[in-house]
Amino acid sequence: MVKKKTVLSLAALAIGSSVFAGCAGKGTDNEPAQTKSGEQTQSEASQKPSKVPETIKVAFFQGGYGDSWFKWLKSEFEAKYPGVTVELEGSPKMNDILQPRMNSGTNVPDVAFVDASFMKMWGPSGKLVDFTDAYKNEKLPNGKTIEQSADVLVNQSMEVLGKIYGVPWAASPRGIVYNVKMFEQNGWQYPKTWEEMEQLVEKIKAKGIAPFIYPGKYPGYVQPIGISGLLQYGGTEFLEKLTNTKEDQIPVLYGDKTFQKAYGMVEQMVKNKWFLEGSLALNHTESQMEFLRGNAAMIPNGGWLENEMKDSIPEGFVMRMAPIPPAADAVVKESVIPVDLLGFGGIPSASKHIETAKQFLLFASTEEANRKFTELTGSAKAMKYSVDGLKISDFTKSSIEVTTAYKNLTLNYAPQSIGESPGVDAYAAILSGQKSAQDVIDMNVKAAPQKWKEKQDELKAK
Repeated sequence: MVKKKTVLSLAALAIGSSVFAGCAGKGTDNEPAQTKSGEQTQSEASQKPSKVPETIKVAFFQGGYGDSWFKWLKSEFEAKYPGVTVELEGSPKMNDILQPRMNSGTNVPDVAFVDASFMKMWGPSGKLVDFTDAYKNEKLPNGKTIEQSADVLVNQSMEVLGKIYGVPWAASPRGIVYNVKMFEQNGWQYPKTWEEMEQLVEKIKAKGIAPFIYPGKYPGYVQPIGISGLLQYGGTEFLEKLTNTKEDQIPVLYGDKTFQKAYGMVEQMVKNKWFLEGSLALNHTESQMEFLRGNAAMIPNGGWLENEMKDSIPEGFVMRMAPIPPAADAVVKESVIPVDLLGFGGIPSASKHIETAKQFLLFASTEEANRKFTELTGSAKAMKYSVDGLKISDFTKSSIEVTTAYKNLTLNYAPQSIGESPGVDAYAAILSGQKSAQDVIDMNVKAAPQKWKEKQDELKAK
């Protein structure tokens, strides 16, 4: 759940993923042959062209990472498998597009890269190929399995009710991005404590600049501040209870003072006017544009920001990723950088090209593909790979550095748990000013017993 270690090192390691492996057993005519030992690496497999021409469809959520990596995968995979054509389908609305297709079993892709929440929904209901064995046993060209190549937290996040239905796609730090030149011109230093942040905010406001901006239409962008507070004020024991909840902890857990402290940080930002006026009406790209225009000094955001806004960044604009600093009364007096495991790649059970789809995902997990993902998107995948020699920006370097310099936080909820705020969208309620932190806590305490019952019934049904 919480880690402090090298997640992505400029010299050696990276986080991320998009990896898949082929299962053992009987295959189609175009399935690569087994070695005498019964094992076969992806590099060996890629040397054998397909005997039967076929087309695999790859659908993906086209958001901050764009489509350049998928175009590269298509080109390289087709070159390695001359009989295979990769047909790409990308859309910012792919999460919504695929839901009815998956439910009906019609017009489904052979490979899908979408939000990780669908893995937990589609996997247990039989809509995804179970590749637990492949994840744990299939060897990549470096001789390691996916399980051995990924971080422990990544492996935990991919397990659903004892099985693995997909592979992690990407990972990104989510902290506070600040305008470097604005800070330098005004002699401001990024704060090491929350009290220093409070002082900095007043200096920024005195200059007639908004300290922060966020997309009001997507309040989850502010969540890294709140969940960092949960760790800082509650410690690892509290987060263990939250992510691996037991029945006897309901509903008392949701009334814990840790929530008051953590949600109080967000409430403070609203009450003391830390955000640019009008933020509530903005979407993510609009808020990011206001930040790039210099109308706010800082923005809660992720490692995808630069790539998503690459066509709109003013010449000479410099930004840097930074962690969430702790308050003086925190239990964990360390700055925290949440790391999100963003999306997964899986194979719908309705695919008619499962073996080739597996090879595609396997190729997507190679060091060559991982490095290319970082180079093309400025972001990391959830596996360990060298980034030596890559042409990456200063912002990407800062995103890498925060994951190595500060305590990392990833919330991996056990299947029976009911999440951070079962009664209401805590961040939407607090940021809009409609609810206080205490109101949200009271709603969560009241809703928790019924939410717990519903979740356990759902698990039994699956």
